[in-house]
Parts: sequence; C-alpha cells; structure tokens
Amino acid sequence: MMDKFSIHSETRQRLIKNFPLAVLQMVGKDAVDFLQRITTNDFHSFKKNDTQKTLLITEKGKLIDAVWVLHRGDDLLLMCNDTLGNEVLSWLNKFIIMEDIQLKNISDQFSFDLILHPENDINVFCQIDYFGVPAGLILPGTNQYAIPPLEQSFEQWRIEHGIPALQKKLAHEFNPLELNLWDWISFTKGCYIGQEVIARLDTYNKVQRTLCLISSKDDILECEKLLDEEKKEIGTITNVTHIESENIGLAVVRLKYAVNSSVLRTESGKQLTIEKAFYTKKYGRN
Repeated sequence: MMDKFSIHSETRQRLIKNFPLAVLQMVGKDAVDFLQRITTNDFHSFKKNDTQKTLLITEKGKLIDAVWVLHRGDDLLLMCNDTLGNEVLSWLNKFIIMEDIQLKNISDQFSFDLILHPENDINVFCQIDYFGVPAGLILPGTNQYAIPPLEQSFEQWRIEHGIPALQKKLAHEFNPLELNLWDWISFTKGCYIGQEVIARLDTYNKVQRTLCLISSKDDILECEKLLDEEKKEIGTITNVTHIESENIGLAVVRLKYAVNSSVLRTESGKQLTIEKAFYTKKYGRN
C-alpha cells in the first residue's frame, strides 16, 4: 500500500541538481501566436516574464513532449525533455511556413538546478509548475543557499508522484489524458494540432487507460506489456526504479484493471501490484 513508500517533501523546499532539460530559442513576431495555434495550452495573454506549460501532440493525439515556455521579451525559451530537443525542434519546424519565426537549439548555453517549493528569497531563473508541484529553475552557481536535497532519489520521488518520464520510446504511444496531463491542456481555446482527438476523448469520456503507480518484488522491466488471464494486453510499464527490496514504477493500464491493490502479471509472468491509479477527477476516481 502507499504507506509503505516514503512520500517526502510535499511542501518543503528541496533541490534537484543538474536537472535535465533541452532549451530551444524561438524568435520572431509570430512566435506567441504560433504556439497558440500549435500547442495545447492558452497563450492568448502570454507576455514578458510569463511562463506557460504546454504539450506538443500529433494529429492523432499522441504525445510528443511536455514543454515550459518562458517569455523573455525579445525571445521565447522552450524547455523540454533533454533527450527530445532536436525532435521537438524538427516537429515545430514542420509547421513554420510563412510565419516570422526563427527556431534553434541552444541547450549548450544552459544548465539548471530545480527547486521544489521555492521560497520568496530564492532568485530563480523562472518559476514553473512541475506537474502540479510549485518549482523554480535556477542557474548553478547563482544561488548560494543551503537548500537540502530530496531524501530519496529524484527518480523515486517522480514515480511516487505519478510524473511520467517522457522518453521517446514511450511518449509517442500514449495520449496526454492517459498520462494524467489534463492540466497541461486548455479545453476552452481554439484549435491546435491534435485538438479534435483530445476533444472527442474528453467530451465522450473515451479515455481507455490511466497512469498507475505499481510495485513488485520481481524484476519488472520498462516497456514490458501487462496481460490479462487470456493473455490479452491490458497495459504497459513505462518507468521502473529499485528501492530497498522491491521495484516501483509507473504503468499505463486499461481502466477496468486500474484498481488499487489489484495484482497484475507481465508478459514474462512477473507479478506486480497497483498501489495507486492516478485517475483524473473528471472520472470521479481521483
């Protein structure tokens, strides 16, 4: 059960050093309007010094990456998964046709630490909503504060909080609603790439899978499929880390089987337990 895991630092300030992000620079008078038309969140009133989180998704509603956008006045910085920077750049460039926009990868110019729950006296590079947790990015060496690190590894903290690692091999398999990324989407703005699919899933309650926290005494593997008693696929393990005498991870599981305390099996016969299903509140199960 959940109480066997140590969920730390819910509201306390903690530091994660060398936080992995790729940074893209977007310049041009059409940049903000372009993001409004292409991405999932609302940039209608986006202005200098604002930070907005948003998603890039395909025409079929599959996730490409989660991105934080910082408006610096003369340019926008798009901060995305450190392994997906060039892919995000390439995807955005497909839609830049006549717009006044220049886009390039400037990841080599930046490195960041991440502060969870930053206090007012911290000089942050920018504040972000890190999947529901108030956070701030700082440039290493610019803040000489004795901020304690997380008590557990960041990977353990991330998994326990239901934050998926958006690796290329996994992100494209799922839509953002299956990964519980509802807060990254505006359901009131106009069209964007993939909007028809997301609107249909939302309007008709067609989301079929949800993110779950899992645990196992066995050596479960990332990308391994979960099967029902008839050997039909019912889910996929997305992330795994080892803690003490067991493994914990995240899996995307069909709603019928996403029940707390239920026991499932992988395609190789390993057994795991669902510790928590991160249902959206829309379905009344959060």
